[in-house]
Amino acid sequence: MPAITQPYEVLLDFTNDTHDCATIQLLRDYGRNTSAVVLLHPGESLTLVLEAGSMYKYALKSHSKVANVSARSWRDIQCEISHLFAATPPSWTSSLRGSTGSPASGVTVDRVWRDYRFNVWNDAVSNYHIHVNHAVLPPC
Repeated sequence: MPAITQPYEVLLDFTNDTHDCATIQLLRDYGRNTSAVVLLHPGESLTLVLEAGSMYKYALKSHSKVANVSARSWRDIQCEISHLFAATPPSWTSSLRGSTGSPASGVTVDRVWRDYRFNVWNDAVSNYHIHVNHAVLPPC
């Protein structure tokens, strides 16, 4: 069977299926370049265009919980944010020690941890704020 020799693109779709805001940022920029952060309100999604087979690393955050995520796939991926923060994501098995996720699905949670320096919270219905080092920034 012939192999594909031309590079092609796949879509990675993050859907915020939680009741809270979440942010997505390149892992290498996490905590440094706050201008490169995407804020997803509940029910919103973000579709990223990736080169098939290449490795991408992101930091996804909800409240003070951060999930370091690796993505590598040869087909389109749908990823619900709640699954990234779950103790044991539904129907996922891991062959990688210390990781949660499914390498077969293309998304692997490398680590879930807490970061209190930057915080996203909802203090009233649809009144979201980003808390950065004790400064409150209103929503855009």
